[in-house]
Amino acid sequence: MAKVSFVGWSAASFVMGPYAIAHPDTVESLFLLAPMFPPRGNAAPPPVLPAPGYPTFVLAKDDFARGWDAQVPASCPGQREAGMVDVVWDALMDNDPVGRGWGAVSAGRPAGLSRYRNAVWWGWNTPTASGNDVLGTRVPVLIAYGEHDTTANTPTPNPVAALNFSVPALHTAISGPHKIMVRMTCAGHQIVWEGQHKNVHNLSKQWLKHAKVDGRTEGRFVMAESGSLTPEPEPARSLVPDLD
Repeated sequence: MAKVSFVGWSAASFVMGPYAIAHPDTVESLFLLAPMFPPRGNAAPPPVLPAPGYPTFVLAKDDFARGWDAQVPASCPGQREAGMVDVVWDALMDNDPVGRGWGAVSAGRPAGLSRYRNAVWWGWNTPTASGNDVLGTRVPVLIAYGEHDTTANTPTPNPVAALNFSVPALHTAISGPHKIMVRMTCAGHQIVWEGQHKNVHNLSKQWLKHAKVDGRTEGRFVMAESGSLTPEPEPARSLVPDLD
């Protein structure tokens, strides 16, 4: 049977991780970029589906810009090119002619709103990621994320909340040895539009061709803006405390 290699950004991990665990014979490898992973996430679906609530959320440009700005510190002047917020926002509007016509009217036309779907997630947590001897064994996994990503790493976890997120916790949860985690300096959740994007491309090329990075199949590493890869000091740095 032919196998497929998955490449997913952000919430794609909610689909790709559980799918690989359920169908390991069809998955060659996983490349998870800034994956959303709740160590204590819900194991079972809600009692009623579809779950109540709005099917779609909306985001204004100013809110989009503020969220991104918060993950671009002054200590990383090369993290994002000038004008990238406008470039990305214009692309989002071009991709959604409906959302482009929403929002407050300014200069005779709507400002536009970015629409993104609501979702109810389950079946992706520490027990599922570590179970069945799949991830890191039958299915190699590469995880890459930005050091300033406070979207995939909840800065102040709520000890009773199901959706606290932690990328390092996902790496820890994967029980097999064929797993690599790369923390990319001067990068946030919008890493695909930042200076480290070329290094992301290089990582994905190596992984998809060889299931290795610089000849390695396991470990935790730091990737500088130059593309150099060094082992992450122990204990491993994390944006959030261990949530297991």
